[in-house]
Amino acid sequence: MKAAYLNSPGGPEVIVYGDLPDPVPGPGQVLVRMRATTVNHVDTIWRSGIRPYFKIVAPHVLGIELAGEIAGLGEGVTSFKIGDRVVGRPTTGAYAELAVADVSEVVKLPDTVSFEDGAGLGTTGPIAWRAVVRVAQVRAGEAVLITAAASGTGSVMVQIAKAAGAFVIGTAGGQRKLDVVRSVGADAVIDHYEEDVAARIKEITDGRGIDAAIDATCSAPLVNAVIEGLRPGGRLAIYGNMASPELTLNVRNTFFKGVKVMGVQGGDPAQVEAEREGDLIGMLRLAADGKIKLVKDKIMPLSDAAEAHRLMESHASGGKLILTS
Repeated sequence: MKAAYLNSPGGPEVIVYGDLPDPVPGPGQVLVRMRATTVNHVDTIWRSGIRPYFKIVAPHVLGIELAGEIAGLGEGVTSFKIGDRVVGRPTTGAYAELAVADVSEVVKLPDTVSFEDGAGLGTTGPIAWRAVVRVAQVRAGEAVLITAAASGTGSVMVQIAKAAGAFVIGTAGGQRKLDVVRSVGADAVIDHYEEDVAARIKEITDGRGIDAAIDATCSAPLVNAVIEGLRPGGRLAIYGNMASPELTLNVRNTFFKGVKVMGVQGGDPAQVEAEREGDLIGMLRLAADGKIKLVKDKIMPLSDAAEAHRLMESHASGGKLILTS
């Protein structure tokens, strides 16, 4: 099979596109013929080697979400058949024509949802739903701010928050990305590179502030400006750290306002896993009904995986980068 893989960590140029042996599904696993996969921020972290807890054993195939068709069944698998359209979220290995996933990591893809949309919602959907609905608990009539709202995950969050009846403010950098945020239904936008975020929140909300915020950046200037814009007792949910793995908070502002700071990814593993599958199925139903629009920046062949990583790291893309086979 063809695959995009690593022999060692480094820049995008270390990604090799070539032939590897076909993987074989083990007991309780399925073999998926990949039709579409995505480039995620975590893929670039894994590839770069900058985080020591991501260990590469060569040849290492990148990729944590994909959509395609069942091409093989491991021992004991009865819930799928050859040819079923599925979405999968393997631990890694999606940048390949064939990938193995545990049965628990795969759900059926509705016929009305494209492989490209399915791949983009495989990981994005559950995280977006969990952040907006389960953690930030966004409700009708509230004002909520979402940072990096032009990203694949952020743009889905905007739509979920709007569906919940909230007034949504999205931040992004540059006019092109701001246009993306508007296109998915945000009520207001802020250029977090060029504008005073706290002042703009006050202006947009007529001085009332926001009830909740969801952040993917861990950028101290941005997050502290958002905290300044939160109402007393406001909620801040953090689901990513694109700018930094560490965040210095204005603690005085945080505790005097009674701000609740919550992590999206953690919790009881069994409960999180059970909720993730249900959230993904729910998101796919919304997509099948046309209620969630996945913003796609570019659709590229798998052979262009290195270029896709360059685009991701340039922060020039708005929406999902999709690789197809």
